Amino acid sequence: MRILVILTSLGTSILASSAFAADVSVKGSASQTLDASNNYFLVNSPAGPTIKSLTAGTLDILARTPTTNFLLDTNYSYYKYFGPGAVDSSPAFGTPASATFSVDHTEQLTKYNAAVSWARFDTAQTNLAQTGFATGRGSIETVSANGGIAHDLSRTDSLTWTTQVSKVTFTDPTQFPYVDLASTAGWQHTVSPTTNLNNFVSFDWFSQDNPAQSQRLFWRLMTGLDSKLSSRLTFTGHVGIGFVNSYQTGNQQSNSSSLAIISSPEATAIGNTPFFQPQVGSGSSILADAALSYQLLKTTKVVLTAAQAVVPTTFGQLQKSDVVGINIAHDINQWSSLSFSAQFSFIPASQGSSLFGGQTGSSEFFSASVGYSYQLAREWRSNLSYTYREREDNTGIARSSTVSFALVRDFTLLGNPTAINQAEKERARERERQSIGYVFPTLR
Repeated sequence: MRILVILTSLGTSILASSAFAADVSVKGSASQTLDASNNYFLVNSPAGPTIKSLTAGTLDILARTPTTNFLLDTNYSYYKYFGPGAVDSSPAFGTPASATFSVDHTEQLTKYNAAVSWARFDTAQTNLAQTGFATGRGSIETVSANGGIAHDLSRTDSLTWTTQVSKVTFTDPTQFPYVDLASTAGWQHTVSPTTNLNNFVSFDWFSQDNPAQSQRLFWRLMTGLDSKLSSRLTFTGHVGIGFVNSYQTGNQQSNSSSLAIISSPEATAIGNTPFFQPQVGSGSSILADAALSYQLLKTTKVVLTAAQAVVPTTFGQLQKSDVVGINIAHDINQWSSLSFSAQFSFIPASQGSSLFGGQTGSSEFFSASVGYSYQLAREWRSNLSYTYREREDNTGIARSSTVSFALVRDFTLLGNPTAINQAEKERARERERQSIGYVFPTLR
């Protein structure tokens, strides 16, 4: 909470000092969400139904000059579980929050960006979204700093480079903190007015403060293209390879490092964190992802996705998964809309000295959701949804049905919120890209 106040004060001070020469917009929202589920935490033997209440508020402040944007994005929330199923989680309440202060500066051929952020989120919910198991106690805190540059070499070629360093800590004393450094360099080439060729290499260094001082290096080399095949059809796809090296520098070295998550009935017990089977050595894997977007009707859009991905989860391990999904969005009128999504994920069992995650047995995950959104008034909106989730592994089958209702009030305190809306869309697209490989990305 102290870091949230510091970042908010810092951002407000900088924005205030720049206000005399900038257009300032201030936008926020307040929301109340109620979830009712027969197995909210997707355990094999749920204690009973669960009701979750989530109260949240956001505040965004944007100051724009002709060449520079200053954005402060903050949110704070409080959740609490009720009913017999509340005992399946520890704790039964929490206060997730985050604050991000970012600066974008644009010149004729070059764009610079930098940001600092702090976030606190629930361990069990994060683990459920990324691995399919709602294990772990307490909360996770992440402090990050990142920067990047995009430079146009010509009308057809551009270079990008981004770097982020994060420190992750846990309130659960059985979890070890770690530092993660990630950097990506990319080259984009315009092949035609409708097609771009994308190439990038990324590097991720993970260092955990455990007795063995576990570390790993994870490299990805990818190439792909974005193409508008017709006025209604677009395609995005990448293919490449990932390499990992794992090692330990501490005195208590063994044949393991916290890179592969192992699931067992004991690991999914209440309050127990997933344990890790470290693998020291090296490995590689083919990576690929593809998305096909089709504007079926003027008001209806269909997106098909598929991926073989290896992603670093918030808990440090690398997780390999095969994913296919579909999303359908339909605007009924200017006030209401319908959406449908479904995803199937497969996480293979670890084989030999594989370092890309993998469990003692393979797991299959399926989720499907249908939602209805309605704009009650200019500043009031609502959403009603139903979600079905299923996990099947060597411990059995777990299923859940969840009904969710959300009421949101948006408000504008100053200026025009349109630019902030655009920034929110960019962040949403980035979160969607980063969620490739998560078994239940909608839970994030």
